[in-house]
Amino acid sequence: MDTKAPSMMLPALIAGGSLGFVSGIPISNCACCLWAAGAGFLAAFLYSKTCKKAGTDFDTGRGGVIGLLTGAVFGVVGGGVNSVFSLITGGLDVESMREAIDANPMITDPEAAAQAVELFESVGPMVFILAFALIWIVLGVIFSALGGLVGGSVFKVQAPPTVADGGWSSNPPSMAFGGGESPPPPVSPGEPPREE
Repeated sequence: MDTKAPSMMLPALIAGGSLGFVSGIPISNCACCLWAAGAGFLAAFLYSKTCKKAGTDFDTGRGGVIGLLTGAVFGVVGGGVNSVFSLITGGLDVESMREAIDANPMITDPEAAAQAVELFESVGPMVFILAFALIWIVLGVIFSALGGLVGGSVFKVQAPPTVADGGWSSNPPSMAFGGGESPPPPVSPGEPPREE
């Protein structure tokens, strides 16, 4: 039996890519961290099925590793999709930023609001898009790793024991003596051999 662990990339690409795409859509991106944790959990589920077929172990540690890989895929896909939507809809222009700042009741200092708009005008929207995508990747990795850890503990797989590990053999020792007879009892070092 081949006990080499299967590749983690396919479950990471499936879970991270699909849920990353969904989280990048503007309506559903308010639950970005929940989508990321779900991606890690889904990748752990998919990988546990692969490990069960291959006859290898899957535990919490491997769940965390697949969660990290999934989070990287999730962050890149989700950040990219959200950035494309922001550019298409024009959601990052100076006027809409100024309106959002003016409409925010949390901003009470007019000088701070003017500085925020001035900063946005000076660096441009692309810097904010790139910074937001980087934050998306970091949060995706963190929350997806947590989802992978939970998935690893929920979907734990124990590999079947092998002969090298002291497990069962297809030819047990009692059958080696012929006719299903039991082997002779062991002899202690100071005890003379028994005659039957």
